[in-house]
Amino acid sequence: MEKLLSVEIVTPQRPIFNGNAQMVRVPGALSPFQILYNHAPIVSSLEPGIVSINTNNETVHFAVSKGFVTVQENKVSIFVEKAFSKEEINRELLETNLKSLKSSLKVAKTDKEKSDIEFQIAEIKAQLAVLEQ
Repeated sequence: MEKLLSVEIVTPQRPIFNGNAQMVRVPGALSPFQILYNHAPIVSSLEPGIVSINTNNETVHFAVSKGFVTVQENKVSIFVEKAFSKEEINRELLETNLKSLKSSLKVAKTDKEKSDIEFQIAEIKAQLAVLEQ
């Protein structure tokens, strides 16, 4: 019998993915990390980035915003504010928004404004990166 992880990705709006996988790669707050069968129990925060899920015959990628992941007894639960599959991403809209945000960053006055804009830029870059997968 093949050793598989049970994986779910959930946002406040809806479940995004539910299935089995051989490996999951997540954008941990300190650095990306990989989860395999029999991984030690863990709870980790996530930064905007790409979640990659290796199933038997393919690898699927999702752009995610901040959130957290739990691993326990070969069950991987990923809870994020937003998640997008390749099919849900509109490159033209993202590139327009990215250009606008970069302009806004140049004139941002407070550290909070800069931080918020940088976070939005990171989310957009994660979505654009999924399109390249």
